[in-house]
Amino acid sequence: MKGCFGRLAEFWTSQPLFRKIYVYGIFFIGSFAILGEFGEYVAGDMLQSGGQEFSSSQEVILWVVFTFIVAALEAYVLISFLKRVIGHFTSVIRRLAAGEQSARIGPEMADRNDELGLLARAFNTMAEQREQESAREKELLAAVSHELRSPLTRLSVSVELLRRENVPPEFLDRISLETERMEALIASILEYSRMEAGIQPFGSLDMAALVRDVADDVRFEGSVRGCEVEDHEPETLPLFGNAEMLRHAVENVLRNALRYTPDDGKISVRLTSEHGFCRLSVEDNGPGVPDSALSQIFRPFFRVDASRQRASGGAGMGLSISESAVRAHHGRLWAENRKEGGLMVVMELPLERVRDNA
Repeated sequence: MKGCFGRLAEFWTSQPLFRKIYVYGIFFIGSFAILGEFGEYVAGDMLQSGGQEFSSSQEVILWVVFTFIVAALEAYVLISFLKRVIGHFTSVIRRLAAGEQSARIGPEMADRNDELGLLARAFNTMAEQREQESAREKELLAAVSHELRSPLTRLSVSVELLRRENVPPEFLDRISLETERMEALIASILEYSRMEAGIQPFGSLDMAALVRDVADDVRFEGSVRGCEVEDHEPETLPLFGNAEMLRHAVENVLRNALRYTPDDGKISVRLTSEHGFCRLSVEDNGPGVPDSALSQIFRPFFRVDASRQRASGGAGMGLSISESAVRAHHGRLWAENRKEGGLMVVMELPLERVRDNA
């Protein structure tokens, strides 16, 4: 008996909240109605003190059934209303969290004169403030970028003028190198900020064609060092997403592999699809990374010592940009060390549009 009650309690605990409220409502409303009807009939029998027990019992049973039906309908109406309200709020919150800055609670809720209307208006006020703050941050970022680019441009011109004088070339080369690094860093920060904002429009694209184009570009760049890029992808692979964001993501992963692949090395690119997801794997035969750093290489400006250091080039933002773009598409990006040596970076993306379940 104890085991039966235990399983029943476990089953009840596992039920959704709305189902519990629905059952509670039925029993709560029904119990009061049953007690009222039962008391009425008992009182009537006591006053009449007349027989007709079977007739009264049948009427009580009919009233009990009728009461439960009415209670069930009342509870259904109440739960449907609550579910619609909470679902509407949840949908808007998810859209706002996904980067849709214009997401607001609709007037059917915001124009109400009760507590729900007060909550909706407070939420919309918060969302408007967040949108304004985001706009100010973008303006500040654009201003900072402009202010940094201007002196960098003048610095580049000065370097070219100095080259015409008797200045040691090593000094000029150092200035040029630092200028290029600053320009690359600014561009990376801007790109990462755009990815994090998540406001780029999504649409249908061909992931296979995108990967093929990027692989061709990296193959051309790697040919100077004798690096081979071997790609395998289907003829076409439709996907819902933002082509520019995904192109940057794929480019950064492939160029990261090329950067750490030794001369005459090989990079393997493979694109497959299964169970509603596409998977892109990029393998190199470089030095790999320590296992403890595999989960950290997608953080902005994170660098692994030894062979993967600043001397290898880059601003330390490439994989961070890729991770941000993949996350905006509700996908995953991770890295694994290969048994035969080198690193494998895997990108997994849903093929169809990810919709809210509210």
